[in-house]
Amino acid sequence: PMASTRTQATADFDLILRGAKVVDGTGIPAYVADVGIQGERIAKIGRIDGEAARVIDAKGLVLVPGFIDIHTHYDVQLDWDPIATPSCWHGITTVLAGNCGFTLAPAKPEDVDWLAGMLSRVEGMSRPALAEGLKFTGGSHGDYWKRFEGKVGINVASYVGHSAVRRYVMGDAASERQATPAEIEAMKECVRQAMREGAIGFSTSQLALHVGEDGREVPSNHASADEVVALASVLAEFNRGACEIIPRSFGRGYDDADRELMLRMHEASGRPVELNLLFPSAEDPESWSKSLAFCREANAKGARLHPQFGTNRGGLHVKLSDTFVFDDMPQWREVLCLAEPARSERLRDPATRDRLEQEFASSAGKAIGTTWQNLAVEKVVDRSNQTKVGKTIAELAAAAGVRPIDSFLDLALGEGLETWFYMVTAPEAAAYMNQICATVMKEPFVMAGSSDGGAHLASFVGADYTTNLLTDYVPSVLTLEEAVFKLAYMPAVVHGIADRGAIREGYFADLVLIDMEQLGKGDTWLARDFPANSERFVVGSKGYVATIVNGAVVLEHNKHTGALPGHVLQGG
Repeated sequence: PMASTRTQATADFDLILRGAKVVDGTGIPAYVADVGIQGERIAKIGRIDGEAARVIDAKGLVLVPGFIDIHTHYDVQLDWDPIATPSCWHGITTVLAGNCGFTLAPAKPEDVDWLAGMLSRVEGMSRPALAEGLKFTGGSHGDYWKRFEGKVGINVASYVGHSAVRRYVMGDAASERQATPAEIEAMKECVRQAMREGAIGFSTSQLALHVGEDGREVPSNHASADEVVALASVLAEFNRGACEIIPRSFGRGYDDADRELMLRMHEASGRPVELNLLFPSAEDPESWSKSLAFCREANAKGARLHPQFGTNRGGLHVKLSDTFVFDDMPQWREVLCLAEPARSERLRDPATRDRLEQEFASSAGKAIGTTWQNLAVEKVVDRSNQTKVGKTIAELAAAAGVRPIDSFLDLALGEGLETWFYMVTAPEAAAYMNQICATVMKEPFVMAGSSDGGAHLASFVGADYTTNLLTDYVPSVLTLEEAVFKLAYMPAVVHGIADRGAIREGYFADLVLIDMEQLGKGDTWLARDFPANSERFVVGSKGYVATIVNGAVVLEHNKHTGALPGHVLQGG
């Protein structure tokens, strides 16, 4: 338990952490020290003999700077969850939202629902939860984020998203065509205004699988390379922040056009370019190594390209009423993007099933790690189906003497598409992913990520990436000091977040006190705690003794104290 004492209100410090092993985030060796906090900032590091309103005995514990989760979609969730669970349970004190070009601002009032629908489909957010919980009714980037100042328990910063900017300027045509020169100039002014209002940078994506609720590819997918570069160039006027992009050829290791695009974005903006996770893709199992080699070569020549490594291994959950898991397969994506009752009607059609079965069995289907042997029943609605829980679709099909596709779809359709399935990762696949991760994380330009927090809530939870890094790869691959640098100070520097990410006098007191002997990932469970009684997967943790944000203890052993000291960061 966390021992503490309290003294009179006239104390020298508001909080003292005594005798902690300090891993300060910069990469230097750990040391033992007291850390004193006054107000929101670290006032002293060393030996402290003064008094404090509260003293925490930190002997035997490790004190690290609060981790910065660089790729999240907590934009909406903060309306009803001010501490951004479950990320905050894993040492996160700052989240960066608005990734992939998907934001709800800037937005005209009549477009808010359309943008919410895009987020629902592309990022797996519950439409009923959005309808009930989202409080934004339109306005600028600043209008969206100023609502949260003084009302959140963690710090948050956000990109301005390309798709929202396009929709704001072009209306419905944003999802149909390239922009005119005049429209690009108007979009640049939108980005410029968002940067003035504190945006952390500009984000975009052009993946073909990103399809909105209306069945069309998202607005940013229709942009020319010149448009993307033009919008990125606005950042040069501010000399802060970063660009974030998932290029069209991400799954192929970046083709020549996208390599040129990313280098042009960096040159035009003068800012770092954040890229996505390095892992085997459906299109090319070696895409990760090709992307890594390109970034290594480009950075050696002076670029600042920063891909990520992922240590989350939570597996994928599938429910055909709400899933992105099959979006890498175009025919599956087409059917699962349909609204009801058309979706179920198509899934019952024998000809459609034949096409889906063929695609599933193809090389593309196998490449995403999906076979009928590793897709198992996780949770059923109808009690009469309870005996099927834990069995694979292949096993159920063999027992019934039917095709796996029929066994799978008949069970789901019989339960209104609400049956939960789980993708069991084969041991050899898990070992391969661990090997890739261990290789990639050693590169000095690769950052730790990505939780995708706030997104894909019914399919995936990745908030444990911080905990997994510290328990599974320290000290075998990285030292504790190197891992903390990747989790805190490096993302602060890359994204231009001032006075955070390290334990230094004068810096904001975003701190996490950890019992390393107890540190570990907790259970993953399906919670029903969102608006409209909607579901999401969350993952717990153990060993996080205290989480401090801007000098205030927000969590003690992952229990919220009620404090809401977080800031909406103003991009530098």
